[in-house]
Amino acid sequence: MHCYYQRCLALTDIALFLGGRAGASLCGRLAVTTGKDTLLRLLRALPVPQPESVPCLGVDEFAVRRGRTYATILVNMHTHRPVDVLADRTAHTFAVWLREHPEVRVVCRDRAGSFRDGAHAGAPQARQVADAWHLLRNLAEAVERVVGRHRADLREPLTVQADQDTVQGATLGELDVHGRPRPLVARTRERHQQIHERIERGDSLRAIARELRLSRGTVLRFARAADVEQLLVAATHRPSVIDDYRLYLHHRWMEGCTNAAALTREIQQLGYRGDINTVRRHLRPYRTGTIPTDAPLPHLTVRRVTDWIMRRPEHLTDTESKCLDELCERSPALATTTEYARRLAAMVRERRSEHLALDVWLADVRLDGQRELRTLAAGIRRDRAAVLAALTTTFTSGAVEGNVTRIKLLKRQMYGRANFDLLRRRILLSP
Repeated sequence: MHCYYQRCLALTDIALFLGGRAGASLCGRLAVTTGKDTLLRLLRALPVPQPESVPCLGVDEFAVRRGRTYATILVNMHTHRPVDVLADRTAHTFAVWLREHPEVRVVCRDRAGSFRDGAHAGAPQARQVADAWHLLRNLAEAVERVVGRHRADLREPLTVQADQDTVQGATLGELDVHGRPRPLVARTRERHQQIHERIERGDSLRAIARELRLSRGTVLRFARAADVEQLLVAATHRPSVIDDYRLYLHHRWMEGCTNAAALTREIQQLGYRGDINTVRRHLRPYRTGTIPTDAPLPHLTVRRVTDWIMRRPEHLTDTESKCLDELCERSPALATTTEYARRLAAMVRERRSEHLALDVWLADVRLDGQRELRTLAAGIRRDRAAVLAALTTTFTSGAVEGNVTRIKLLKRQMYGRANFDLLRRRILLSP
């Protein structure tokens, strides 16, 4: 009987760690005769622990079926262990659980509205704390949308170059290697003119799409662009895999290394994923004698400029700082966005905000901030108490995010074949 009991415990541990199919496969390697259904029966026979007293609770959602079904995990922020798993992510379900646990005094969460409303309804006595990382992420997303809307300001070179001649109004970015207008540019200009002429005539977007044999989404994109230059930014300034290594290649060439194969191996060690032919094309002007007198500036993309704005100013290089300063001088919208983003990021990172500092920031953004920042400020204003707690306390949702990552591993082990009750048991019982 003792041996049978020990064998059941071992099989239960295998099922808990690996699940049904993977556990049965391991048992076969260990010469233990069992099946996946037996392992799952042992797992389902385990008692589910009752939720303990949780004065400080962390909450977050996770996908049971991505894009379709979501559940909620509740974590004890002192022990970093999950205490319960809810079958959905609605405010009502969360509020019902909180009413059954009146000992909760702190709720750490992201800025999802369902958890905010559920905490207000189920635990009005609890202090809600928004997660600082999610707040910075929301800020970065808003900044990226602002930069994307002003991407035309990224198109112009940051320094005046002597060879900025034009041919029939087309800038060098719109010319091919032979100095002729690029076909994509000419087609974009012609299509923009055709669509706007038909719009002024009173034609509907659907009729224009049928006549020009374009998708309605393409016609809508051209119709929304009042100026064709907005469309040419994406058409003529697409990022390349070599953009991040232009400065390194320039310095190495000036040091005397002109072998494309050797330079390719060097930048591959730095993370370059392209091939040698791209490096050769980049070095072709150097070989023809048109070596730039100055090192090339970083290639301006929306994400790169967003990174410069969101990064700590002291962590920027001199070149990055100068590029960002010139962009801000060129575009007042980017200048105010940079100022407001850095002010809020400093409050979040340094945890030194007072009520007045946040209120002043909200008032300034409401007065002259870009619409994306005003939208963010409106959400912060609705969630002001939780955001203030994030700026003045050390609570974070890091332990909750760690548990969500562990759930992803459990889901991959189960291949989506198990029911929610089995997933819940593995979440709560796995060490």
